[in-house]
Amino acid sequence: MTKLCGLRERKKQQTRAALVDAALALFEAKGFEAATVEEIAATAEVSPRTFFRYFAAKEAVLLAVHDGEFDRVVAAIEQGATLAEAILGTLGDDHEQFRRVQELVAHTPALLATFLERSVEQERRLVDLLLPAAADERQVLRTRLLVAATYAALRVAIESWLTTPGSDCAQHVRDALAMLEQGLVVTG
Repeated sequence: MTKLCGLRERKKQQTRAALVDAALALFEAKGFEAATVEEIAATAEVSPRTFFRYFAAKEAVLLAVHDGEFDRVVAAIEQGATLAEAILGTLGDDHEQFRRVQELVAHTPALLATFLERSVEQERRLVDLLLPAAADERQVLRTRLLVAATYAALRVAIESWLTTPGSDCAQHVRDALAMLEQGLVVTG
């Protein structure tokens, strides 16, 4: 039974990956607005109905890449990492798909709005995850500010990376987080 479940899960992951790849290729070739769910499904060799089993709408395909990154950050925090450590720990060597998604978002106002909205939701989830059970108002405010500042630093680092061809995403993020940490040092 375990083997069957493993095979079924692998097939689902393959279908999901095929849909993401097809959507990215079509969005890049035709533009986000012009590409249809039917075309994405056909390119991935599945039915539109199958598409909707995996994604509620075509922008959800791109959000899936973003959400995968977020899930890895949450998992690292749950294992004891700080927010900065969790973010840095999710940065691998292969950023091609992430870059493609970020470029599409940067050039598509409707997607940018959706991603910013999703980022605010993720910030709230992280605040809830990072706050101690008996947090007072000051701890809540501090945690909210630090999470928002970290997300702003991450956003700026990604924008910088996108405008610097051939550069390393992870280095941009490390630099931004280091600058943020230096800026948050309270003196006096």
